[in-house]
Amino acid sequence: MCQLARVSRAGFYRSLQERAPVEEEMETRSAIQEIAVEHRRRYGYRRITAELRRRGMRCEPQAGAADSAAR
Repeated sequence: MCQLARVSRAGFYRSLQERAPVEEEMETRSAIQEIAVEHRRRYGYRRITAELRRRGMRCEPQAGAADSAAR
């Protein structure tokens, strides 16, 4: 199958590993955006992180900072 796609076996499996974290983070990212919109984008990453923890989501402060920096 890798020969048909003209990719190495290692490259194929590497591409699978890169997608998995993105799919796992989608729920967290949507929650971050929801919190930001709820509070009219007045919350910084510390408040967003605290709100995520109040909602029972496990998160790291860097995830909130990275997402808010992307806006």
